[in-house]
Amino acid sequence: MKISLLQPHIQRGEIAYNRVQIQSLIEQAEGELLVLPEYALTGSLTLETTPNPRAWAESCAREKAQFAIPPGKSLLLNSLVLFEDGLRNCCELLPGGESYCKLFPDETEQKAGILPGKQPKVFSLGDKRFSVLICFDLPHIAHIPTDGLDFLLFIYHFTPRNLERVLSEARDVARSRCLPVLVSSLVSDQNNGKSAFIRKNLTLLLGEKAGIMEVEIT
Repeated sequence: MKISLLQPHIQRGEIAYNRVQIQSLIEQAEGELLVLPEYALTGSLTLETTPNPRAWAESCAREKAQFAIPPGKSLLLNSLVLFEDGLRNCCELLPGGESYCKLFPDETEQKAGILPGKQPKVFSLGDKRFSVLICFDLPHIAHIPTDGLDFLLFIYHFTPRNLERVLSEARDVARSRCLPVLVSSLVSDQNNGKSAFIRKNLTLLLGEKAGIMEVEIT
């Protein structure tokens, strides 16, 4: 399976604009599975002084309906999603609609009223099985089963301050679980891109500009 890590350069809160930038990367990508970073349509809540996550979720829902996903491809999109019982940080596999919600919201998300997901999720695509870790899920990997998986997707956004620490944590997971880890990051404000592919002692990083990392999982 060929996987495309899409690394968009977005503008915080400009959801319609960001959707156009992401669509451009979708059209260039060669993978069967296209993967976007955490909060790819909005930018993260961390630097938002007066966040309105409900309004962001409503705007995301409108923009997601505008994506054109090429035939034979699937898009893993992370955004804020409004459920009947409240907001969650959610990865949706489009166009099918399967989803996984972040199990361990961070402090900023908890203060913004974002609820935890209910259970881990294993996705199946073609002959491959994978699970998703979203941001603060990574330190809680002990609570997320990985038996029988072909790879892990880590949905995140690196900054110059956290890059080395979090990369080290992702490498530890790749070694301890004997699984490739694909890290999807974005470029925006203090988020500096550097999406990554990690397998055993190998780490490959994309640069600090918008781009695509193509990875083949055999």
